[in-house]
This record gives sequence, C-alpha cells and structure tokens, in this order.
Amino acid sequence: MITYKLMDSNFQLHVPSFYPVISRIHPPFFHKYGIELGNHSPLSVFYDFQEGQMNTFLTDLFLAWRYLKPKRNAVSFITCMSVVGVTLGVAVLIVVLAVMTGFTDEMKDKMIDTMAHMQIQDYRLGYIANPASVVKEVKALGCEASPIIYKHGLIQKGEHLIPKVVIGIRPDEKSSSIDVKRYMFVGEFSLKKGEAVVSDVIAQELNLRIGEKIILHSPSKITKMFKYEEGKGFKFNEDKAKVFLPDEYRISGFFSFGKYDFDSSVIFINIDDAADLFELPWDSATSVYVKTKDPFHLQGIQDELQKKFPALQILSWQQLNRQFLGVLAVEKNMMFFLLIFIVLVAAFSISNTLITVVLQKTREIGLIKALGASPMTILRTFVLQGFIVGVMGTLCGTLLGIAVIHWRNQIMFTVSKLTGWELFPKKFYFFSELPARIVAGDLLIICIVSVILCTLGALLPAWRAARLDPAKALRYE
Repeated sequence: MITYKLMDSNFQLHVPSFYPVISRIHPPFFHKYGIELGNHSPLSVFYDFQEGQMNTFLTDLFLAWRYLKPKRNAVSFITCMSVVGVTLGVAVLIVVLAVMTGFTDEMKDKMIDTMAHMQIQDYRLGYIANPASVVKEVKALGCEASPIIYKHGLIQKGEHLIPKVVIGIRPDEKSSSIDVKRYMFVGEFSLKKGEAVVSDVIAQELNLRIGEKIILHSPSKITKMFKYEEGKGFKFNEDKAKVFLPDEYRISGFFSFGKYDFDSSVIFINIDDAADLFELPWDSATSVYVKTKDPFHLQGIQDELQKKFPALQILSWQQLNRQFLGVLAVEKNMMFFLLIFIVLVAAFSISNTLITVVLQKTREIGLIKALGASPMTILRTFVLQGFIVGVMGTLCGTLLGIAVIHWRNQIMFTVSKLTGWELFPKKFYFFSELPARIVAGDLLIICIVSVILCTLGALLPAWRAARLDPAKALRYE
C-alpha cells in the first residue's frame, strides 16, 4: 500500500501499490484535498508533475509485470509454463536449423574435396585428348588444375568381386585438385606403377592389409572377351587379341575423406595405370579438375574458360549437384516452417494464460478502469504481458539452444550409449560427428518471429480485458 497523508490533518488516503493508474486522475484532485505531490513522490514514476505529462508506458509496464510476477498461485505457475513452452520451441528451432546448416555446409565441403570446384570434360569423345593444354590455360587464370581419369571398374580379392569407381591421378602433381595425402591415415600415398590406395571402408569390406594385392577389371575389356550371337547367346571370344589378363595392384595405404558414400566406392591408382586399364590414349584424361580460390564464386572463371574451350563442357560443383543442393535448401526451409508451429503452440498457451489472468483479475481491471484508465491502457498492459513472456522465453530458448549445439556431440554420444542406438549412422549421413553452425541471420529471424507470435497471442485476451464494463467487472465474483 502507498499512503498519502493530507497536509495538517490526520486523514490518510490509502492507494493499493499495484494501481499506479490512479495517477491518471488530474493532479488538481490531489491538491484539492491537500495531498502533497511532486517529482519526489511515489506517483512521480508514473506522472511527471513538472511537465504535466503521463508516463503511460511505465504505467502499463508496471501493471504487466505485476500480473506476471511469480507468486505461489496457479496464475504464476501457468505463466512459467508459458515461458517454458516458448523456451523449448525456440531452442528446438535453433538446434534443428543449426544442424541443417551444418549438415549442408559439411556436404558442400565434402563435395568440393572429392570432386573439385569445376570439371572440364569432353562428352563427344569421352575423354580429353590433350589435357596438358587445358591445364596450362587454367593455371594462367590463377587456378589449380590436374588431369583425372574417372571410370567404373571391378575390384577382386580372392572370390570377392565388387564394383567400384577407379580414379587415376598424378601423385606428383602439387596442384592436384583431390588432396588425397591430406586424408591418408595408414601407409603412404606414392602411387607408383602397380600401386593402389583404398579407403578404410573398402579395406574393411575386403579385409585388406598394407602390401596385399588386388585385381582390377575393366568392364570394356571384359565385354571384348565375349561375343553375342543371335539365338546362341554369349560365347567366349576365341580371338587371342581380345583376351586380356587382369592387372594386379599392391595396396600402399588407406585414406578416409569422412564422406561415407565416397569412401565406400572409390579407389585411387596412378593415371598411367588407369589409361592402360581402361584403354585410353596415352597422356589423355576423362576430366580436368579445377580448384579456385573461392569455390562459391565461379561464374567469372567458368565463363572465361568456356570462351577458350567452346568445344568442352565446363561444369561447377553446384551445377553437378544442383538437384541435391536444391533438396537441402528446400528441406531447411520446410523444417523452419514446420517447427515454427511449436512456437505458435506456445503463443496459444500464452493466450490461454492471459485469459485466465483476465478472469481472475476482472474486479481489479474494473477498478482500474473506474479510476480513469482507458481501454487502450488495459489493451497495452496485456499485450505487454505477452511481449514480456515472449522476450523471456526467446532469451532462455536462445541460451538453451546454443548450449545444446555446443555440447551436441557429447549429448548424442550419451543418448547412443544409454539407448544402444546409433542416432546418425555413417552409412546414411556421411559424417562421424554431428555438424552444426549457427547463422546470425537465422537466429535473428527466430527471435523476431517468436516475440511477434507471442505478442499476437496476447491480443485476444487483451481485447477482452479492454472491453470489460467497469460496473459489471466490479460486481464480478
């Protein structure tokens, strides 16, 4: 209670401290009864007596906060639950979008590492006859380039025969667009004649060890060893010139790019061995891999190279993976719009909470209006309650989301250990740790949308409170 004592009198006016809108009554009302007013009185927080202006925002904010101030009753508990609802909704949004962004970035990095920034190919011949001239022109533009032979083959060890991708590269090429040495963890990357480097996945699949030998088969050679006769089917070609003995290759090391689909399907050999294996002209290549300084701004260099080599096809890594990258972008946007419904549900809970507050505070609202508060004051008061809950929930949700992202791998490991389930199998997700990256723009959008939804959720109960008839409200039980 705030007590205002009359001048030279024992009479006292008692005003409930949570009714600051009493200050809306014109100051002469107080002076008429000799009530001392001034900028040092308690009412000066809500009324500037020297300027004669009402501090309406402070009044509305004070009322809104008093109704939300935690107390041991149902209203305070429901209010806390509303804040928790917003907190969880915002945290889930931040975590999911951060993981989606990290997943997309990780996939892009792996794509760039395994397929270069641009690929130059000749689809008419199936290979580039003189890749050295192409490499020279690319390097003249300040980029790195290296010839590549990329073909499908068969790997055999004992009775096991499995299809894989065979990539022929020059191991001594310092500017090689595929930096296999960086991802070697066992053995050496020398790729001398007759040597091969496989991934840890293939090594486990075929039970390979360093120094063991494998056999590589070329599908084109196998096809030539058989001929088809109509009505008789396939027969072995007796022409000795078309009978080939497969080549053996010694395993010199194991690599791991951390991208399961690539690691499980690729084997590296010397480019000269690859030319012999797939019967390509000497010193030719199926592609020239190009690496630039900025893999996300390639259009200028791509146009320049296309002018120099109009007969060749030049494709960026975005063009080669256009469909996949498009799916990732759509998936992230759809995930945002789906998960925003969690915050929307929290906004509805705020609306329910404020409706409860309006019902329980009907008499107080009626008293405030009887003392001179306008409907707009009541409306602002309850809208501010929704705004305050939204801000508190968004702040807590942001902190919780950032904390979960920071300790995501520890949380994932603990859950996997307790449940016995691998939450993100390498076979499907291509990474050993859960990637995540928080984008400031995404974080800002989440916070703004969350606060707006919570504020809008308060409009209905605020409108209901503003329309209350003071006379009926004071008689409300």
